[in-house]
Amino acid sequence: MKNIFITGATSFIGIYLIEELNKKGYNVTALIRKNSTKKNLLLKYPNIDIVEIDLEDIEKLPHIINKKCDVFYHLAWNGTRGAARDDENLQKSNYEYSINTLKIAKEMGVKVFISAGSQAEYGLYKDVVTENTEEKPVTEYGKYKLYFCNYAKDYCDKNDIKFIEPRFFSLYGCGDYEKTLVISCIDKMLNNEDVDLTQSIQLWNFLNIKDAVKALICLQESGKTGIYNFGSEDTRPLKDFIYEIYNLTNSHSKLNFGSIPYSSSGIINVNPSITKLKNETDWIPTITFKEGIEEIIEKRKQK
Repeated sequence: MKNIFITGATSFIGIYLIEELNKKGYNVTALIRKNSTKKNLLLKYPNIDIVEIDLEDIEKLPHIINKKCDVFYHLAWNGTRGAARDDENLQKSNYEYSINTLKIAKEMGVKVFISAGSQAEYGLYKDVVTENTEEKPVTEYGKYKLYFCNYAKDYCDKNDIKFIEPRFFSLYGCGDYEKTLVISCIDKMLNNEDVDLTQSIQLWNFLNIKDAVKALICLQESGKTGIYNFGSEDTRPLKDFIYEIYNLTNSHSKLNFGSIPYSSSGIINVNPSITKLKNETDWIPTITFKEGIEEIIEKRKQK
């Protein structure tokens, strides 16, 4: 069975990916920060080696674990939210660590290198975004993600490595960051608190994390290379999704649409085309937004 290495193993995507890989019997090496507070989340999985190593020390990896690497998932990237997305020094360091990680993966014999991309690489678009849409990133995060994507494509091509970049749009699911729109809306609605929102007339698209990691593995096993948009087939006004959460929580919250102004960039849609991903793999999204939200609601109630 193939040996798979994962940076960012305790991230939202990493945890779900490891769970799915474990079901399929892969041998996983999880690379986590030294003294990670989330290490315990990985201890329940068999067939997993946990290596505590910071990305700035990634060159030490071949001396720490003597194992050939078949597939490498590079999920680690600092500063993905808020003001940190425009911290050029931080984003540049992510880019440099990623280059070093790719080179170490090659040294360890990697055949497939998968790097987590982002819709931020495209920039701000109101129309449907395909993999052929011109990239015009506006944040330092988006710019350096794109810099690395372009570097990695060229490097992998020259070194006979299959390179895949999933570009994630809007993932959601149990265990996500507490301040995401979905999680914060659910918590407030369950408590019947007022919910401040934009007008929410922009188009949006949500993909459940469980569907996302299954798509990742489909790509890994497909022999394909390139960039793939990760989204669902359910694109509609954001307000529709918010009302669906409202109804599923049986809430009496006051929904203050328009109380939060749009940014100076105006109304930007999240409207990915996933035709390429569907056509080139046997993957299709299977979890409806209703099903995904019902699962989160149940977990939040338990909490």
